[in-house]
Amino acid sequence: MIRQIVSPAKALRTLRKTAALLAAQLRDVSQDEARNRTDGPDGWSVLFIVCHLRDYEIVWRERVEQMLAASNPTFASFDHHRAVEEHAYAAQNIAAVLADLAARRAGLIERLEGLADEQWLRTGVHPDQGPGTVLDVAVNAGLHDVDHLEQLLRCLSPREGGRTPASATG
Repeated sequence: MIRQIVSPAKALRTLRKTAALLAAQLRDVSQDEARNRTDGPDGWSVLFIVCHLRDYEIVWRERVEQMLAASNPTFASFDHHRAVEEHAYAAQNIAAVLADLAARRAGLIERLEGLADEQWLRTGVHPDQGPGTVLDVAVNAGLHDVDHLEQLLRCLSPREGGRTPASATG
């Protein structure tokens, strides 16, 4: 059994929390607020953040599958700007994106839960960050979630200037 400070069990425990935290943060956010509340004048909207998290679920799963299927694969870069356009973030429905994100996360967790210890240590190469393991991908997914959960707090905080832009409030 793998015994480390950072373990598969800890990574999975972190990954399980995202859907509940997002649901709690966004339960009273309307579609209009999701489109218009940002983390600053030139920042991301709530909707863009959630779409980004949903799209990254695909990235995490692809990287895990690549590492399990091949020896030390090199991952493709994720082009966030291209994803915004290709997936029409601005036209997405926040409830549908949240549901898709939750389903994709559940699928990732299910896949990871079934791994043997040695599979957690299979490797791949990130184009910018270098080599890493399946465990590293799981940990990075959780850390990525935390970054964007904090960003959502800024979007929704009345004190952070992340309120709806003045032009949208009349």
